Amino acid sequence: MTDYIILTAFGTTTRAKDTYEYLEKRITPRFPDCQIRWAFSSPTVRRRSASNATPAPSLDDIVSRLSDPGRIVIQSLHVLPGHEFDRIVAESKTLSMPAAIGMPLLHRPSDFTRVVGALKTLFLQSGNEAALILAHGTDHPCRASYVKLHKELQDQIGPQVFFANIEKSDVPSELIIRNIYDAGYREVFCIPFLMVAGMHFLKDINGEHRSSWRSLLQERQIDIHLHDQGLAYLEGIDDIFCHHIQTAFE
Repeated sequence: MTDYIILTAFGTTTRAKDTYEYLEKRITPRFPDCQIRWAFSSPTVRRRSASNATPAPSLDDIVSRLSDPGRIVIQSLHVLPGHEFDRIVAESKTLSMPAAIGMPLLHRPSDFTRVVGALKTLFLQSGNEAALILAHGTDHPCRASYVKLHKELQDQIGPQVFFANIEKSDVPSELIIRNIYDAGYREVFCIPFLMVAGMHFLKDINGEHRSSWRSLLQERQIDIHLHDQGLAYLEGIDDIFCHHIQTAFE
């Protein structure tokens, strides 16, 4: 019998594929006796890819094709246990065989500590005045994790760390930028708090339109420096996912 790890992400774009390949290369050696498979949680992504030569598979597609399966772990590659994670859990209950669920990036207190440590190292290496962490945003109750993360970042680094959501934010982007300006900062290091620095990064953060974060910061005469990679490339992020996979197997 063969044990399987089904790495499950939101969807797939060109940048996402590169990111997922990187993660797979980091995770695979840690579980040499397991076979790695991929599934995608977004019905929209799966629907749009249906006509492709290799359409994005669902969990059910993957599980139904497994050969001589032993233990199965469905490892979420989402940042928070939000709506997409809820969808994974719901779909796992309808599968033809049982599977354990590996938690998203931020689950246990130790996950927050390790992620904050990785972000701190990245920010200190940048040598910039202030940091702006830009998360996706959600209306799911798990959004409380953003508050916890921001507090830990300020505790570890200082008040020069600002936090904002790209979508579904309670605080307008203009107000956050005004707070950065009023605090005396004229240079900011923007870090996408996204697993993949894909469409949100290219359009909402680094886009040329007037409402992008780059444009709004420049309008305030704040110099912007961008980290152009997703969280997956930060040192230690793969270790967190591997720990969640091992926990699920146990």
